[in-house]
Amino acid sequence: MAIKFKVSATEWASLDEGIKGLYEEKDGNYQLTVDGVEDTSGLKSALQAERKARADFEKMAKQYQGLGMTPEEITELVKAREEAERGNLEKKGEWDKLKAQLLESHKKEITAREEAVQKMKSTLESYLVDASATEAIASAKGIPQLLLPHVKSAVKVVEEEGKYHVRVVDKDGSPRMNSKGEYIGIKDLVTEMRESDVFARAFEGNGTSGSGAPSGGTFRKGGTIILSRDDAKDPVKYRSAKEQAQKAGVDFQIADN
Repeated sequence: MAIKFKVSATEWASLDEGIKGLYEEKDGNYQLTVDGVEDTSGLKSALQAERKARADFEKMAKQYQGLGMTPEEITELVKAREEAERGNLEKKGEWDKLKAQLLESHKKEITAREEAVQKMKSTLESYLVDASATEAIASAKGIPQLLLPHVKSAVKVVEEEGKYHVRVVDKDGSPRMNSKGEYIGIKDLVTEMRESDVFARAFEGNGTSGSGAPSGGTFRKGGTIILSRDDAKDPVKYRSAKEQAQKAGVDFQIADN
């Protein structure tokens, strides 16, 4: 029977005891111990690796030849491409920085514009209210320095179809209207203030006619509030005078002209 140079562990276990002693274990198998014979398995593995590397090199060389370029030229081309990509990334970073600067500048411009518009709006509102209120107070022979702050607190400016209007509002900010469904103006508000017990002191006293009747506005005589017949034709003045009499707990009547 021929003796194998290498056997597996299973094969070694089935050998006779005398033959087993001729083998020595190596890497999980058994190898015949013979002087002067070297194990060439490592050389074979190295040779196979070298052959594979040579095949890969030849394959790569054929690819270079197909491109019509030397390996050095291809290396330079790859290097140039990497530099171009790095340059693009750097440019992109600069663009992001420029973009952030533009956005910040645009934000500041918008803020400045909004502030300018708000300032113009405030100026316009102040002009509309102050001018109308001062004129109405002066016409009613009131004192603007005393009455203007109270008038301004009772009105607001609204925009309707691109035009600005001054509206007299109630405590919740809703525009007030008279019995005809018309908006109450600043003149109507000043008239109410002139006829009220609180603000009447800020107006000049009303003159009376020879009969003792008021020549205009509301007149209080004794325990009666008297409204001139001309003013009684105005629903706002009529209602205001009547409410004033009710609050004061006195009689209300319309003067005979």
